[in-house]
Amino acid sequence: LVAPFSPGQGVDLLARALASELHKATGQPFAVDNRPGGGTVLGTSAAAAAAPDGYTLLAVGNSFAVNPGLHARLPYDSKRDFTPISLLAGTPHVLVAKPQLQARTLAEVIAAAKASPGTMNYASSGNGTAPHLAGEQFNQRAQVRLTHVPYKGQGPTVTALMSGEVDLMFANLLDVLPYVQSRKMQAIAISAPRRDPLIADVPTMGEAGLPGFESSSWYGLMARAGTPGDIVERLNTLVTGALGSPGLGRQYAGKGLNLTPCATQEFARFLDQEYVKYAEIVKFAGIKLE
Repeated sequence: LVAPFSPGQGVDLLARALASELHKATGQPFAVDNRPGGGTVLGTSAAAAAAPDGYTLLAVGNSFAVNPGLHARLPYDSKRDFTPISLLAGTPHVLVAKPQLQARTLAEVIAAAKASPGTMNYASSGNGTAPHLAGEQFNQRAQVRLTHVPYKGQGPTVTALMSGEVDLMFANLLDVLPYVQSRKMQAIAISAPRRDPLIADVPTMGEAGLPGFESSSWYGLMARAGTPGDIVERLNTLVTGALGSPGLGRQYAGKGLNLTPCATQEFARFLDQEYVKYAEIVKFAGIKLE
């Protein structure tokens, strides 16, 4: 199971928990191979070179759908070289603000941003990441100009926001839930179709004035293109069972991560939508990485 992320990140921890459950279900070893680098390009390239026999799998996140529009050239083709197995999980983005920010509602944030274009900023865990593009999506939809401040990872962004170094960020609920619940950072709105019971007093973006605005970080599982269909379906069945197991359910209950297995065809349709969405955001923002 190739994980093109650094050890200890959310998707890496989920991949390891999933591997453990799959081992229990099959009696076969599932080894997690971390290959970070290049915004997940390095590990994805390694998986693209594997034999299509079902023995090399790839854990993916938003970057899998972002990279085709972000990079001028990739050493693989996301659509041609891989076949979907299943979504694994998702965590909605929450627009959070530093404690000192005077704007307390989405309307106030937008008004302040329009009053002084470019002076308000937002942090992300790096160029081309899902939180970065959520901010660019917000710029587009709200017709404002927040300045992007990239950091190296999610941890530094939380520190920067809580210290007042930056004004805002679109954060994974999984990563900031304790700080929101303890009021150490302001939660302005959640980028989801409905409120989350863990932070039930935080309105959705739609309720707060941006109808239809949705953004999240998601994780999925892919196999090499050409993997026999019966193996792909068998893996989908195993993953669905693993994500529904009591062990994983207890591990992630109440933490802001929703386990979301689905049929292979449903995951394929979801990916097609993500490719289009992120290509439009990247084009609007003029982002290019070589």
